[in-house]
Amino acid sequence: MIKSASIPVSAAALAVLLAAQAPAAPAVGPAGPAVESSDYGRWYISPAFGFWNFEGDEPLEDGFYGSLRVGYDYSEWWMFEVNAIFAPSLDENLSGYYWDGKTQKVRESKSKGDDKYFDHTWGLQLYGDAMLHFTSWERLDPYVIFGIGLETFGKDVMEDAVSLNTRVGGGVMYHLDDSWTLRADTRVNLAGYNTEFNHTIDVGFIYRFGAERIKDDPPPAVALDSDGDGLLDDDEIRLGTDPNNPDTDGDGLLDGEEIKAYGTNPLNPDTDGDGLTDGEEVRKYKTNPLNPDTDGDGLLDGDEVKKFGTDPRNPDTDGDGLKDGEEVVKFGTNPLDPDTDNDGLKDGDEVKKFGTNPLNPDSDYDMLSDGAEVLQYRTNPLDPDTDKGGVRDGHEVIYDRTDPLVAADDILFFELKINFDTDKSVIKPQYFDQLDKVAKVMIENPGSTATVEGHADRRATSQRAHNLRLSESRAKAICSYLQGKGIDGSRLKAIGYGFDHPKAPNDAKEGNLENRRVEVYIEGVKTGKVNYVNPGR
Repeated sequence: MIKSASIPVSAAALAVLLAAQAPAAPAVGPAGPAVESSDYGRWYISPAFGFWNFEGDEPLEDGFYGSLRVGYDYSEWWMFEVNAIFAPSLDENLSGYYWDGKTQKVRESKSKGDDKYFDHTWGLQLYGDAMLHFTSWERLDPYVIFGIGLETFGKDVMEDAVSLNTRVGGGVMYHLDDSWTLRADTRVNLAGYNTEFNHTIDVGFIYRFGAERIKDDPPPAVALDSDGDGLLDDDEIRLGTDPNNPDTDGDGLLDGEEIKAYGTNPLNPDTDGDGLTDGEEVRKYKTNPLNPDTDGDGLLDGDEVKKFGTDPRNPDTDGDGLKDGEEVVKFGTNPLDPDTDNDGLKDGDEVKKFGTNPLNPDSDYDMLSDGAEVLQYRTNPLDPDTDKGGVRDGHEVIYDRTDPLVAADDILFFELKINFDTDKSVIKPQYFDQLDKVAKVMIENPGSTATVEGHADRRATSQRAHNLRLSESRAKAICSYLQGKGIDGSRLKAIGYGFDHPKAPNDAKEGNLENRRVEVYIEGVKTGKVNYVNPGR
């Protein structure tokens, strides 16, 4: 029934709420949903009077018409109707084209009477329209229409005697009461073989059959939903929610939505205890408010959003082959970076395919990143000396320019276990035996040269510049000793790398004794390398 200014607002609200609580879809009247179960007032008839405007080059002049519509109120938003338009007399347009029964022709003269073809005729349109309403509960009721139909004329003014047309338009209704409505409509018709755009405008009224009988239906029982949350007050009292607060737990969802739509607890703002309110899960993040880990990645939805910045609906946010939960809880990798250690391999490939450490770019400490070993050099990222030739893969590639996959080209390598006093470069006598073995090789191979590398371990307090200087000083001390054994200084080179090239992980407090070492690389050894034993082993 139509809402009236004399009807109290609360009464109208109760009627709407009761309709929302009904188990079956209510009937919809011209100005609002009817609580009654009857079909009264849905069918209507609508006569109208209007003006038909033709595009300027068509063979017809503008003219008046009458129309008759029969319609049905399908729902709150939609009405459907059939429409007949009849124009009893339409004059010929002497300035437009005309149809002579065979072809379209343009008139030579624009003066009336020079080349008349039919003088005047009648026009008929039959249409079916769908009407979409915007405020059908109100007295003022605008709408848009979409339609399709047929068009014909008494004389042969078009190529086809009957043409199929489409049209769009709009209108407005003013509901006087449940039975009577005033209306005004306008339409644009896509018509004729030349796709002309014709325009109609009309005014009329609507009479709804049986609408006056709606008031005879028995009044419904009134049930209150004071806060408009979709739950009746009696139900809220039974559930323990506040009938005067539509969102009792303040989680951003109406109590009725929680009960009827989502199954959440209207007394608990975070039903699944994941750190996100039910409203945030439903409206903002689109997660499941009944599942604390929507994507099953091992992290709570709230932790993903607020702590880690991962996507609670994607179990592998960075697409590296590891679930976000595995990265955070098990491996300690960054769930937002597919290559945490930036070694060129995805974290998931390191863990599942190659067995490398996704937190260490050089898992085997051979001076080559895991990605370079796998993708570029085809060496084993878990073996520092893939070809077992005695020299680490990285040293072969970076310094020696030898093939890390061929053992025969490895140069002779000695690792010396010499412990120096803190910040000192003095070689103690107990280490002379190791150095004498190096001297012996170079004496037996007079064309050989040696590179002596000093290395240090690293602690939290270590300073790079200091360790570079100290390791170089110790390498020079080794070279001085070898010179004292008769080796020409031009055959020796001393380099200090500090803690830049560890061969094992360092402890932040203790460092690592294994990394405190001197390495000697001898090129130009003619006799078999197997004849020499590494003195540091």
